[in-house]
Amino acid sequence: MRQPIHIVIPFKHQGAKSRLSSVLSPGERRLLAFAMLKDVLSAVLGFGWATVLSRPGLDIAEIGREAEILESELELNDALNSLIAEEARRGWPSDILIGMADLALLTEEDVAGILNCQGDVVLCPGRGGGTNMILMRSPEFRVCYQGLSFPKHLAFAREAGLKVSVFESFRAGCDIDEPEDLAEVLLHGKGETKLVLESLGFALSEEGRACLGRRHGGGL
Repeated sequence: MRQPIHIVIPFKHQGAKSRLSSVLSPGERRLLAFAMLKDVLSAVLGFGWATVLSRPGLDIAEIGREAEILESELELNDALNSLIAEEARRGWPSDILIGMADLALLTEEDVAGILNCQGDVVLCPGRGGGTNMILMRSPEFRVCYQGLSFPKHLAFAREAGLKVSVFESFRAGCDIDEPEDLAEVLLHGKGETKLVLESLGFALSEEGRACLGRRHGGGL
């Protein structure tokens, strides 16, 4: 019987989603960030136990989902690799699934899909060369998220002699970073992120392709 996995979700709760500053205020960006985190947790929690990795100051009550918080002052790669090394020292009690906190379209089917892939390491690429999810079945792997992280992760796994596979998914590959990404949430979202955007006055408009408009003044 497959053991539950340890799901790790890095989350930036201070100054989140700065690339959306042209369309969202700091308070709105924070609201959106927490909504996306909740949607990710809703998708993954049936498969194991979740740790939200963040800088100090995150209140579990703000999340509203069953998860533990691991606070770290380290940069992302150092914090994650420290966690991986600690699990290795403990004898690797459970495989680790790292998922980004802005995968607002993620579903349980996507999580089951990556877990069903073979390999010591399974990578789920994001748009633009990033890595949105990583399934680790080997303590020899380490993360390297700077820049074009997907080819870096692929190369690291191969150089370490690990069997690596790639899980392709529209929903898991759709991270929400830029203003135009918000249209994908309104088109395909089913969770809290879509509700938050709608409550903020965002709606789809047709101008040859899906794009956004916003009520109450402002717009995209």
